[in-house]
Amino acid sequence: MKEYYSILGLNEGANPEEIKKAYRKMSKKYHPDLNPENKEAEEKFKKISEAYGILTGKQKPSNQNSQDGNPFSGGNPFGGGNPFSRGGTRPLKLMLELDLEDVFHGREKTINYRVKDSCAKCDGHGGFEPLTCNQCGGNGSIQQGPFMFACNNCGGGGKLYKKVCYTCNGQGTVPTTKELKLKIPKGISDGVMFKYPNIGDYTKEGVRGDIYFIIKVRPHNTYTVDGLNLRRKLNIPVLDVILGTDKEFETLSGKVKIKIPKLSEMNKIFRLKGMGVMDEQTNITGDLYVTLDPQTPIALTELEELKLKELKTLPNFSH
Repeated sequence: MKEYYSILGLNEGANPEEIKKAYRKMSKKYHPDLNPENKEAEEKFKKISEAYGILTGKQKPSNQNSQDGNPFSGGNPFGGGNPFSRGGTRPLKLMLELDLEDVFHGREKTINYRVKDSCAKCDGHGGFEPLTCNQCGGNGSIQQGPFMFACNNCGGGGKLYKKVCYTCNGQGTVPTTKELKLKIPKGISDGVMFKYPNIGDYTKEGVRGDIYFIIKVRPHNTYTVDGLNLRRKLNIPVLDVILGTDKEFETLSGKVKIKIPKLSEMNKIFRLKGMGVMDEQTNITGDLYVTLDPQTPIALTELEELKLKELKTLPNFSH
């Protein structure tokens, strides 16, 4: 039995109240709802749950369970539910829309988001004048045969309240708008998801869930994104493509000038090295690819039309 006390961080012979207090504290830390996709925390939670069940006499050691044919031996004595709340805290997933400029430069963004926060009126309890639950005796769990389940009467909390808080309608939480400053790293990709722990929904037990932000980069009017490379078209008069010119234009890095040789191809592509998006994690920078997009006049004067007709008679323009 000593090992089960050790799992809960207790000395052998601890009283039931100490066992219950240690179990609740450690379960809050290692509960799967608060540690998504963390196998180590999940295994730790199973051991904590088993130790609590055995030390309180609600569960047999796993070797005895296997002899009895119990397929859930060593599991959560509450039947897989969160013993602290109605369903536990689930992480929130929020879309974070960014402009390409945010990704290119890396910026600090201030966002507002909605969460369930502790009710100030009842201090998050959902009511006033607490009573011990008459169905579970304050344990928060009910035994049905060899299994333990969260008490439906008190939702696993072990307490009921004489007076319901009408500010939160007994939920212990109220909708609240929060503000958060985020540092957007350069080069973050569309679809990337990152976690901010313990800033999500609040439960009656004082536990906050996590928030997962999913990056959505808005389409840009000028640029398309190709990994770390950027691509854009450059409007240019068709005669400049034929005669050649120096063309200055704005980029996300500032103004640049490129030399367009005479008789360039109509859709010639220029590669500007190192002018794409920089990945802050790898320090790798992409390139900017500029495609010429020759523009013909939308109208001609009589003189312009005459000159073009004269050009058409010349050898290099007649075929």
